[in-house]
Amino acid sequence: MAEKDITEKILMLYADVFADCINVLQYNGEQRLTEENTKPAPTESFYKGQKAHNQLCDASRYLLDDKNIIAQYIIENAIRLSERQILRKVSYEGGAYRQQLESSMPVHAVICIVIAWTGKTNRIPLSLRRLLGKNGVPARELEQVDDAKLTVYHMHSLPPEVRKRFVSDMGFVVDYLNEGNFEGRKNQKIIHLEALCDMMEALTGDTRFTEQVAKLLEKEQKEGHIMMCEYINALEARGEAAGAKKGEAKLSSLLQQLYALGRDDDAKLAVQDLDARARLYKEFSIPNYIYENKQDNAGEHA
Repeated sequence: MAEKDITEKILMLYADVFADCINVLQYNGEQRLTEENTKPAPTESFYKGQKAHNQLCDASRYLLDDKNIIAQYIIENAIRLSERQILRKVSYEGGAYRQQLESSMPVHAVICIVIAWTGKTNRIPLSLRRLLGKNGVPARELEQVDDAKLTVYHMHSLPPEVRKRFVSDMGFVVDYLNEGNFEGRKNQKIIHLEALCDMMEALTGDTRFTEQVAKLLEKEQKEGHIMMCEYINALEARGEAAGAKKGEAKLSSLLQQLYALGRDDDAKLAVQDLDARARLYKEFSIPNYIYENKQDNAGEHA
């Protein structure tokens, strides 16, 4: 799980991807942040309890006006959301403001958002007051609390009008999570090929996303870029090869069992007739990958 969490952060560390996420999710696609007007900000802050502790956020960048810092943006990637997620957000912002306290530089805004990569919806308190109230803090005391609110973006359920605003490689990720394909971006260039492939495998568990990286990187070095349509072709070729290999193994298993039982006619029928093969797979409890895939594809195009 820790390795998966780290892999998900890598793509977000690129300036263009970080800026794109903030622009789309916070500013409706307005190009507020760019590679040129941002720079890396600390991801580590310190606090003291019984002893000194440090805390690390996932990705952070400063927004600059000329050379002056006007805001620090923090993105926290969440594989799962906790009941006390708002406290984590407040601690990140508090750590950043604490660093400003001892600085002679002008103070600046700290803005933190949470990007959720879980496909599940979570009912968690989205404000500090709600969390406190849920834990029994009386209403009169709640009125005295400076409230803090939590903004969570669920990447598995972004509407099309939001997803289409992404211009970086993050657009590939959100389209795939919501649509199961990259077709809408097949003519878009991939900028961070290796990081994108790693993130896709971490999010889906599908190794096809990384198995073609070496060949695609070599092609990228020769041609200067990779279009998504080339990536799609590589994925489909790998998927077809894997599917064919599984199908051959299943058919071979079926034929061996039929011949061992002296059912030569059924063996010939299994080779010639997909419907008969499907019935025989079911009879011998052999998963019918080929037949099921053909049925699924037919349903998708119906």
